Amino acid sequence: MSDPRPDLQALLKRAHAAIADARDVEAVRLLQQVLEGDPDNLHAQYLLAIQHAQLGLYDRAEQRLRAVLARVPQFVVARFQLAQLLLMRDTAGDARAWLEPLLEAPAPLGDYARALHAAAGGEFAAACVLIEAAQRLPQPVPELAADMQRLLGRWRATAAA
Repeated sequence: MSDPRPDLQALLKRAHAAIADARDVEAVRLLQQVLEGDPDNLHAQYLLAIQHAQLGLYDRAEQRLRAVLARVPQFVVARFQLAQLLLMRDTAGDARAWLEPLLEAPAPLGDYARALHAAAGGEFAAACVLIEAAQRLPQPVPELAADMQRLLGRWRATAAA
């Protein structure tokens, strides 16, 4: 007799493929299935938060990121993503507080954290310089580099204004 439960690892792998192909709604559905079978799966919770942000569901994304960080405060990328989301939502003070432990992180993540911190303080020109320097380095997380490239474009316009 076969096990009727879905293979959670296979679902997670399919979710990663959907994310890579920008099939956000499918990724959300797959991640929700993973969490139905394994509610404590922090990786799936984190990915679902990021997908919610991608879909513009910022409240859900923020709640889920905060829940993940309540369980694992040292989850550096989740902390960074929450700060980025808060900054986009004009809650700069809260963003800066979440970024504090990341300011001394090695490059490029530390540079990106310092850039977000500068932007949260209204220093968009300094933020652009930090992102530009970090973008010249090897990028261990290409999705993060792409996010920072988008922010760079937005902040260049803000700095010029």
